[in-house]
Amino acid sequence: MSTRRFLVTAFLVYLSLACLMTYPQVLHLRDGVHDDGDPLLNAWTLAWVAHQLPRAPARLFDANIFYPERRTLAFSETLLLPALVMAPLRWLGVGPLLVHNIVLLSGFILSGVGVALLVRTLTGWNGPALVAGIVFAFLPFRIDHYAHVQLQQTQCLPFALWAFHRLLARGRVRDGAVFGAFSAGQLLSCVYYGLLMIPYLAVVCGTLLVGSARGAVERTRDGRVAPAIVVAIAIVFVAAVPVGMAYLGAHKVVGERGRDEVVNGSATFTDYLGPPPQNALYGKALGSFAEQERRLFPGFVAVVLAVVGLWPRRWSRRTLGVWVGSGSDHARSDGVAKIAYALGLLIAFDISLGYHGLTYPVLYEYFVPFRALRIPARNGIIVGLSLAVLAGYGVARVAAMVRSPAARRIVLTGIGALIAAEYTSRPIRLIAVPLTPPAAYGDVVRDKGDSPTTTLFEFPLSSKDDPTYMYFSTFHWQHLVNGYSGFFPPAYVFLANAVDSIPDNASLHAIKSHGARYLLLHGERLYVPRYNELVAQLDARPELTLLSRTPVVRNGEQSEISVYRISYVETR
Repeated sequence: MSTRRFLVTAFLVYLSLACLMTYPQVLHLRDGVHDDGDPLLNAWTLAWVAHQLPRAPARLFDANIFYPERRTLAFSETLLLPALVMAPLRWLGVGPLLVHNIVLLSGFILSGVGVALLVRTLTGWNGPALVAGIVFAFLPFRIDHYAHVQLQQTQCLPFALWAFHRLLARGRVRDGAVFGAFSAGQLLSCVYYGLLMIPYLAVVCGTLLVGSARGAVERTRDGRVAPAIVVAIAIVFVAAVPVGMAYLGAHKVVGERGRDEVVNGSATFTDYLGPPPQNALYGKALGSFAEQERRLFPGFVAVVLAVVGLWPRRWSRRTLGVWVGSGSDHARSDGVAKIAYALGLLIAFDISLGYHGLTYPVLYEYFVPFRALRIPARNGIIVGLSLAVLAGYGVARVAAMVRSPAARRIVLTGIGALIAAEYTSRPIRLIAVPLTPPAAYGDVVRDKGDSPTTTLFEFPLSSKDDPTYMYFSTFHWQHLVNGYSGFFPPAYVFLANAVDSIPDNASLHAIKSHGARYLLLHGERLYVPRYNELVAQLDARPELTLLSRTPVVRNGEQSEISVYRISYVETR
């Protein structure tokens, strides 16, 4: 089977499995998300990049939330690469939720394709490679973080490793460029994983480089491997500089994660026994082993297969020679790769332990970007990558024991089915999100006319409401005083406290201090008595002019949104 045909086959296999494993998402791609928090944040992020790039690319990170703060896109994951890839769909008018859900499912599918290609390159087997891809594509971790599209964006990492193997085998600068491009792509897809992959790649690629020292030295003398690696580093550096500058600028405003917060996000050994509660097979029986954000269960079948892949055929001088790098070239290369991914698994596991491990405290202390990471346990996904590769070796060993091609297909299908059964979850809970914004925003746009972009303050202000306002802003792109992200600037926190007493003088002064020109009071997000009370009080304020009260329906209940224009002229 040619590589192109294999990639198409792998894509179709994982596409089919993704539709099954995330059911009923495939039926609600246009309007269904897991909840109305992070999915709406990420839908807004993807839409903002597509909106801003053709208009003011130099101000890409100055997003329209938390006005008038700067670099607010960098307060959370920027999702730059998937946003760039999907931007043409947004320009053609495809809705933000559909774009979000395509990116979400692509993380499952392409991560599986990448591991399948990597394992096929390492083992020479098609079937075992496809089985290995199932491990990485559908780890229970992914379902546990189904609301976090950024945590599904692991597709570039296995492709980067595949490119590095080609670099060592061929020593071409072109392969170095591909390795650098995929490594940079991982950074631009999810900065969280972009940071966490650095020690992982250092261990895995360093081991592969040392293990193939003879060939590597010869190619270095020929002037090929060293320039290829330099090119790769240069590409990553060029990609990292603008992102790094934006995050460092944001860091000055929002600060860093405290040590206690990182400790709470550090995994323990037992967390690897805990599946998400929605896991159909083990959720109830093993769910108590891990807490939220630290459910890292990789599946028993994958672990057994990885052990099979690592286990020497028999303990002999020849076997030991292969493991330390002597023997035939093929056997030596095979053994070095297994050691590299085994060491990668160990370093990834240790980093996932955070302050319960050895490596992360050093990274936190001496490498400033790591102080922005709240949950080291998320490195469990990279543990899953190494586990998938080693499981691929295990499946290849099992497949080699079966001589009949028909019987081998049955065995491989059975193994894949066992892995999928361990990873199957109950149907994903989805909520429907409106495909069009409330008419109140149209009233604002008409009132401002041809004047420049204006600023809205929407009430109630809270982490439950602000993601919805951000999603609605993808239809009008005015500035928002509101915002929701991984970090909250101090000015927003102050405002959130001040508006608890709305509509007194202090609260309105705080709203004005952010430059708000319009106040939108969302009756559909307030209890009816509270809304009626606020309407009466706001109508009496001389600096507020009522523009409209428009009907809106939420959860089947009729309500309204009141829109006020804010005057900055002093009244007596």
